[in-house]
Amino acid sequence: MATSLFKMPFDIEKTKIRQIYRSEELEQAQVETITCDEMKQIYGELKFDRLHEDRPYTYTSLVTSIDGRIAFTDAPQGPLIAKMNRYDGDGAGADWWILNMLRAVSDGDIIGAGTMNAESDYTAHVFSQELENARIAAGMQPVPWNIISSLDATDIPFDHVLFKTPEVPVMISTSRAGIPVIQEKMKEDYYLVGPVENISQVTDEMIASMKENRDKILVIATGDKAPDSKVALYIMKKFGLDKVLVETPSYMHFLVAQGLMDELFFNYSCIYVGGQALTIGKFGREFGSKDHPHTRMLSIHTHSDHFFYFRHKLIYG
Repeated sequence: MATSLFKMPFDIEKTKIRQIYRSEELEQAQVETITCDEMKQIYGELKFDRLHEDRPYTYTSLVTSIDGRIAFTDAPQGPLIAKMNRYDGDGAGADWWILNMLRAVSDGDIIGAGTMNAESDYTAHVFSQELENARIAAGMQPVPWNIISSLDATDIPFDHVLFKTPEVPVMISTSRAGIPVIQEKMKEDYYLVGPVENISQVTDEMIASMKENRDKILVIATGDKAPDSKVALYIMKKFGLDKVLVETPSYMHFLVAQGLMDELFFNYSCIYVGGQALTIGKFGREFGSKDHPHTRMLSIHTHSDHFFYFRHKLIYG
């Protein structure tokens, strides 16, 4: 059944992008996702080459300037890197639609507490009614699990609209240190999983209990002072989340450092920023000259000479 969550129309002619490169690997991909006329006309088909047994298949969607900046210093709202492209304003609409497409094919969507603090009405649902309908037709629940990632839950705004919107299923991934914070501040019904120290502690009974309590906010506690991502992702997989979108850049960079990110949908707004403006992973661990991941280009789309859309597959050596 379709949700009553806010939707917006997408003008297909203004939004559609053209594929100019497709890798042989992508030609052989077997994991199908959703399909609908809107998706076919704007993007084409979206398939993945494989899924994992021990964690969800993970990917992100970010828009950057040509020098890798994801925000202006004087106006730090992320979407402005796309919207301030004066030569292709509709390219920003295509960037926003791609994010909605990736939400639509995902079982879960990892968001950061920082985004919740910055946007009081934020929910990671699908803003295209046709894409939401395609999810439902494919046997998926209308809205992907909104998964809040937080070190110790102290930065989570517990009065946020996300906790008060029954149509959005919510999960929190935090550490042992986050448990007392949630016990003190969470007003809604929740079900606690953990603390789980390692994968061997994840049982069929634990997963069955999560499924029985899926109408509540699910709290996964792993690690001591910070979540153990390998364990948390393992629990999510066993719970039934096969594909997960990661919308928070800092956590995405952390997962790359852990070798736990699979793909990067990097949209490229042809503007130059420079200076000290925010870059991806600026506050995380950088890679060295002898130890860094590589990528393989899976596809390239273009909206105009001023906006491109890259799909990278990460390679860990």
